[in-house]
Amino acid sequence: MRLFTAVAVGIISLFATEGSAFVVPSSRNNNGVSSFAKQHSSLLASPFDQIANFFTPTQEKQEPEVFPPVVIDPSFKLSGIFLASGIALDFIPYIQLTLGPFVTLLGLLFLVQTFRIRFVFNESDFELRLGDSLNESGENVVVGGENRWSYDSFVNWEFFPKGWVDKPQGPILAYFKETQTPSDKWDEGPGKSANSAEALAKGAVPGQVHFFPVLCDAQQLRAEFEKRNCAKL
Repeated sequence: MRLFTAVAVGIISLFATEGSAFVVPSSRNNNGVSSFAKQHSSLLASPFDQIANFFTPTQEKQEPEVFPPVVIDPSFKLSGIFLASGIALDFIPYIQLTLGPFVTLLGLLFLVQTFRIRFVFNESDFELRLGDSLNESGENVVVGGENRWSYDSFVNWEFFPKGWVDKPQGPILAYFKETQTPSDKWDEGPGKSANSAEALAKGAVPGQVHFFPVLCDAQQLRAEFEKRNCAKL
């Protein structure tokens, strides 16, 4: 039942100082040593020290590696599984009036969304875009704002059920938590339990929670999360 609740939440979230270097100060300290000598003590070093410094390699600051944009391949596994399961349940008495139609409708919704939604990794952000043209990211209906989050704002990500990424059927839900969303929104939706005192005591990191159905290649999605150093607990 918790899994179906999480699926529902996932569906909603879809729609949903330079000039002074050459100035010689005139002041002297109490010991008679000019402040110029103090500030430029490196000029008074021995020739051997200067030779050693010349041959000592300077460490250049390494820029973080930038990867080209990637659009995750869509996958119809999830919609196919739900549609097949829903149709089968529709032939079982009593269940055909309750669970069967619900699962079938979810399968149809996932099918439509697989055609519409694209998961995109650009140079600095992960985002959800609409359609093959990828012109719009849409607005998050739960907390507002664009469906775009910087990689350095991630504090965790996971797939549910755990361990299903490498299974033939694949996972049902993907989850991630970020701190880019204003903190006053973090307790809205599923974030209330994810940021509770109990969850934080177990090692959770505060942030905004997002769930979405895995309507794309889960293994490719995981690989991009890892390659772009999205934080994971």
